[in-house]
Amino acid sequence: MTEPLSELDDDFLKEVSTIIKTMGHPDRLRIGELVRVNEHSVKDIQQALGLSQPVTSQHLRRMYHQGILTSRREGHRVLYAVDSPLIEKILECLKETQAEVKGRM
Repeated sequence: MTEPLSELDDDFLKEVSTIIKTMGHPDRLRIGELVRVNEHSVKDIQQALGLSQPVTSQHLRRMYHQGILTSRREGHRVLYAVDSPLIEKILECLKETQAEVKGRM
């Protein structure tokens, strides 16, 4: 019997691939970084990142439907937070990599 070419499970790779595709936009990465620590409303996210309300909502909707974000109502506001341990790891890896790469420039 031959050994598998990868130690990564096919189902896991498919899931990760979908999440990476979704997060493949700089604004979505920024949103993930912003809501990773604290919940934020659409308006908070929009103002913090300088995006229009429709663009912000579109990004949030896509991230929510991929299971990257969770949302909850608080009065009239909808608050968003990261709901994926994979996103936590990806964002942490990006921070570490940025520090290493910038240190070499």
